[in-house]
Amino acid sequence: MIKAFEIFLPLVRGNLPLLEDLAVDFCKRQAQQHVVYTEMRYSPHLLATGGSLEYKENATAMVNADVVVDAITRGLRRGQELYHVTVNQILCCITWRPDWANDVVRLAQERQKDTPCAVVGVDIAAGEAHFDKANNPHLYHAHFQAMKKAKSLGIPITLHAGEVSVGDLCVKTAIDDFGACRIGHGYRMSHTMMQHCKERKIHVEVCPTSSVETGGWKYNVKNWKEHPAIRMVREHVSVSLNSDDPSVFDTSLTWQWRIALGKMGLTIEECKRSTRDAIDAAFISGSEKKRLHGLVEDHVPHQRPWLIETHSFCDRVSGVNQVKMEEC
Repeated sequence: MIKAFEIFLPLVRGNLPLLEDLAVDFCKRQAQQHVVYTEMRYSPHLLATGGSLEYKENATAMVNADVVVDAITRGLRRGQELYHVTVNQILCCITWRPDWANDVVRLAQERQKDTPCAVVGVDIAAGEAHFDKANNPHLYHAHFQAMKKAKSLGIPITLHAGEVSVGDLCVKTAIDDFGACRIGHGYRMSHTMMQHCKERKIHVEVCPTSSVETGGWKYNVKNWKEHPAIRMVREHVSVSLNSDDPSVFDTSLTWQWRIALGKMGLTIEECKRSTRDAIDAAFISGSEKKRLHGLVEDHVPHQRPWLIETHSFCDRVSGVNQVKMEEC
């Protein structure tokens, strides 16, 4: 799936004015969905001139990620003013680029208090090979040391895990070794690992449409009522609904709610609880969390919205009224 990004990345890579404008447009799209707070994540190195998933010796010297973060921050600040939303940033390390890991943490440290639109956390994206210490020691050690440094600096950590790996090793390593307080995806974790997350107060970021497109959710016959997120929610693991990359997956956060309510069969109260979980797990101050909780209570309906009753919608926005539910 990560190769799909290489199709369009050359169009934006190193184009700082365009990246700034795209950040403004991101705020606009969040406002259109009534999303009042977002933690947007991206790899500044992949978006920089010379950035590539392919590792090259001494490639770090050719990549200036600072100017990318600066451009995106300018765009987000313009967007916040125009559309009255709040957007902070999470910077991603890339599994196959261990040479970038320390620089990501440096960028996060320097911009951690640079509000508005500060960098509030770090992640490792593009696979889980870095958790395999035995087979990929060069990936493991570089990313482990970077996350260790982030933790020592008070930079929160959220990590992709349990999306492509088999068993619990990656999720366990992400939490116990790398210091993650949030897990991205986690569809393949066992019931035992779900309980471990619950006991450790680890938050899980699930992305329904993405889980299908990436193959993260394994199934023989697709039945949304068997999605692993349902078990997490009903066992009171801290879970939130997320869109992953809305442009790549042709979806939106609004659409993930529609799937959760209309296909998974979650109740409006369960979805509200997932939103409260998301707020509690957000990398923001207690006062900001209190403000967001108040907005949820004031604006989210207590009854299941009537528009969810239809079954004639697909997993993507463009599939509206085109495909029957059982075919999606």
